[in-house]
Amino acid sequence: MAVLTRRDAIKQMLKVIAAVGAANFFTLEDLMAMENGKMIKPNIVWLHGSSCSGCSCSFLNIEDVSVLDILTRYTNIIYHPDISLATGKQVTDILNKASKELKDNYLFVVEGSIPVAMPHACMMGDRPIMDWMEQMSNSASACVAGGTCAAFGGITGMQGMDAGVMSIGNFTKHKNINKPVVSLPNCPMKPEHLVYVIFHYAKFRTIPELDAEGRPLRFFSQTVHERCIYYSEFQEKNYAKKIGQAGCLLKLGCQGPVTKNDCMTIGHNNNTNTCIKAGHPCIGCASEHFPRQIMLHTFKDERAIEKFKHFKFRG
Repeated sequence: MAVLTRRDAIKQMLKVIAAVGAANFFTLEDLMAMENGKMIKPNIVWLHGSSCSGCSCSFLNIEDVSVLDILTRYTNIIYHPDISLATGKQVTDILNKASKELKDNYLFVVEGSIPVAMPHACMMGDRPIMDWMEQMSNSASACVAGGTCAAFGGITGMQGMDAGVMSIGNFTKHKNINKPVVSLPNCPMKPEHLVYVIFHYAKFRTIPELDAEGRPLRFFSQTVHERCIYYSEFQEKNYAKKIGQAGCLLKLGCQGPVTKNDCMTIGHNNNTNTCIKAGHPCIGCASEHFPRQIMLHTFKDERAIEKFKHFKFRG
């Protein structure tokens, strides 16, 4: 097995930075400055709410560069539920110390939603997770909603759920916590989006430009529909009748027109694929409306979602 030299590691990191669009502000010199201690590494505290840990798995599976390089060379990871060795009281001590000694000096990454109507559904150290979310977001410099559940409620907030979940953005508003929140919806979160936010914060000590929903404009300025590989087919009204057929997938329930995301430029799994490129309608996993009560349907299905049945597509 070949040994990865420091030079090779930096080259790989530069490729990642370029892939996520951060090369216009983050350079080789900046990377060297971080490694040499001349640029302050961002501190990161990461907590799970009501989640499946899929967003952490997505981040830990990043292929272009070692996650250990990201977390040890270019950040100070204070705590992460899945990779930190601390257990029991060690964890609560770490969080209490961070909230006091690192006040306004760490990014608080939240994965999953917050079960405010059922506090006992998610406990840590004999305290409801909502207490920890309030404590850590109140002392963070900024919060990052990692994944659709943290950003909008997602699957944990779908109709029929009893936990009464809140996104971290709504939770901080509810608690009158005046901290910026960056939403990175996707199910699971794309690691590239978080890498961009981390390096932007490392360079400028602030968060990137956001849209009205708190999403970075770099990734969420256009709908999937606007960038779709089948956009010309849509204009020609050439619709696929079955999954896997060539043609616009709109009439098979594609959520592309109401989903802002960059799947057509940055796909999942190291840009290996996306729903649409695989011949499947977009399921809208990054949408604030995910999951919708009618996710997919057959051609000529007359069912319509009341909220969107009068939706006008931009052609």
